[in-house]
Amino acid sequence: MKITNFAIFYILIVISLLVFTQWKSEDSNTFINLNHQYDTAMTVATQDAMDQLRTNVIPTKEAGYSSSKFNRVNPEPALQTFLHSLSINFGVEDDVTQDLMSRYVPAFAVMDYDGALLSVYQEIHNSNGEKELKRVWLPKIPFTYHDTEGNIISFTLEEDVTVYDAALDEWINGNRKELVKDPQITIPLLHDEDEFHRIRKNTIVNVFQDELAYYINEHNVYTKQLGVTYKFTLPLIEQEDWYNTVDDISIFTFFQGYPYQRGQGTFNEFALAGGRLEKVDPIHATTVNGEKLYFRESCGFSYTVGEIYSTKKEAAKAGYVEKSCLNEF
Repeated sequence: MKITNFAIFYILIVISLLVFTQWKSEDSNTFINLNHQYDTAMTVATQDAMDQLRTNVIPTKEAGYSSSKFNRVNPEPALQTFLHSLSINFGVEDDVTQDLMSRYVPAFAVMDYDGALLSVYQEIHNSNGEKELKRVWLPKIPFTYHDTEGNIISFTLEEDVTVYDAALDEWINGNRKELVKDPQITIPLLHDEDEFHRIRKNTIVNVFQDELAYYINEHNVYTKQLGVTYKFTLPLIEQEDWYNTVDDISIFTFFQGYPYQRGQGTFNEFALAGGRLEKVDPIHATTVNGEKLYFRESCGFSYTVGEIYSTKKEAAKAGYVEKSCLNEF
C-alpha cells in the first residue's frame, strides 16, 4: 500500500472516530438535558397537584376529630391537575397523547388524614355489563394495627384514633389523650405515648408501602391492554422519605417506563409533595452568576425559577444554598 493511500485511510478512520465521539457527546448532553427537563416536570406537576388538593378540601369535619389537619380531601382534581401539568411540561397538547402518558402512571397516591387513597387502573363493568379498563379511586385504606390481645387501632396523622376494645367488645373513636382517661379502656398501646407514636408511624408507612407495591405490580396485568411493555415495580424509596410523610397529608406520584424522545431507555421517577392543607411557601431555586441559590416563593424575587421544591432540605440536597428574603441579589 502506498504511503499516500495509507495516510488517506488513516485520516478517514480518525475522522469517523471523531464524528462518532462528537455524536455520542451530543447524544449524552441531550439525554442529560432531557432527563433534567423530565425531573423538573415531575416536581412541578406534583407540587401543582398538592396545591390543587389544598384548594379542594371539604371543610366539614367528622364528629370525633378536632385537628386542623382533618379535612375531607377531594383527590380527583389533584390527579387531573397532575396529569395536565405533567403533559404540558412534556410538551404534550392533545388529550389523546395525555391519555397515553397517564398509562405510565401506575399509581397516584394521597396520604389522607385517616387512610391512603390510591388511583389505579382496574377492570370494571360498564353500563352494558362489559369489562373495560379505567383509572379508578380505590376505597380508602385505613392505617390499621392489631395487637396480640385482639384490639384494633386505626391511626391518623395525629393522636386521633378509632379503636376496637376487645375487652369491651366496642368500637370507640377519639383522641388518645382523652381515651386514656376512661378507666374502662385498657388498651396498653394507648397508655404509652412513645410506643404509640412509634407503632403509629410504622403502621402508616407499612400500609402505604404494601398497598403501593401491590397495586403498582398489579399494573403489569394491564400493560398489554394499555399498549405498554415496561415492567412496573415500586422504586426504592429511602425510609427517611417515607417517615417524612406520616405527620402531614402528602401526595406520592409515580411516572415509570416513559420512552425518551431520542435514544434508548425510559424515564422512571417518583415525587413527593406534602404539608398541612394550608397554603405553604414553595421553595424556588435558581442559578445567579454561577451560584446555585434557593429561596421561598414569598420573597418575590423576579429571577427565572429553575426548580421548585417542597422543602429546604430537598433544595439543599440538590446543591442549592439558601438566600434570605432580607438579602437582595
